Amino acid sequence: MDFKEVVNEELVFVQESFGDYKEVIRYLSVHLREKGFVKQGFMNEVLKRELKNPTGLYLGDINVAIPHTEAKYVNKSGIAIATLKTPIKFRRMDDPEETIPVHIVFLIAVNNPKNYVKLLSKLTSSFSDKVFVKSLYSARNSAEFVSLIKNVIS
Repeated sequence: MDFKEVVNEELVFVQESFGDYKEVIRYLSVHLREKGFVKQGFMNEVLKRELKNPTGLYLGDINVAIPHTEAKYVNKSGIAIATLKTPIKFRRMDDPEETIPVHIVFLIAVNNPKNYVKLLSKLTSSFSDKVFVKSLYSARNSAEFVSLIKNVIS
């Protein structure tokens, strides 16, 4: 899988507003479905998985969430991304009892579990660079965001 293929401007939404984590997951799932990336049932499985295995990743100033579900719900690999005008509470991956304000949501749809691990590893290692994360959050439009992220996940 060419990781650069999984991110495209049509699936990046900059400075959006949502009421809660379910709303942002629904919004991103609908876009993945409309573009043929995921199957019927993807959204519900992501929401179910989020209850059992939260995906909020505490990074400090700007936190991210990486919701996803099993490959069987995915037609072709892609990532729908939203930067949030106002942070939304997600439960922490490493401490599910605690919620954190999330600023960027990466809804990952990968049709091969081996590639999922590789992609997640590339993304999470890039998150250790606070300047990079801040630049993602500050992107003015989807083209700028995609340009930044493609340098990392190539």
